[in-house]
Amino acid sequence: MTIENLKTNVKWWESKRWIFNIAVGLFGIYGIYDFLSTVDYEWTTEDTIGVIFWGIGANVFYSLGSLMELFDWYYFNNKIKITQGLRYLLLIGGILFSCFWTLWNTMIYFKTNYY
Repeated sequence: MTIENLKTNVKWWESKRWIFNIAVGLFGIYGIYDFLSTVDYEWTTEDTIGVIFWGIGANVFYSLGSLMELFDWYYFNNKIKITQGLRYLLLIGGILFSCFWTLWNTMIYFKTNYY
């Protein structure tokens, strides 16, 4: 793999980040809306800060896809061979996991703290 291939790989992952952010955001909004529609709750600054940190953390974990390709290239001399098909599998699996993790944690947060 050349530096140009590496740049192309990083560009591929970064061009899909908006899909990830929209999907995780929608699941988070649904989880919050589902709770807020059932009880009387006042949204606080701490809740907003928590949502921001959650979004930053989710994006850090999204970056693991491009880091896997970098590690494969640098440390394993491209032995794993993350191909286009495996990239899409990692992308879709990561998006689905992050969406359901966000929804699950939203439900847990509100149910354990406010019921």
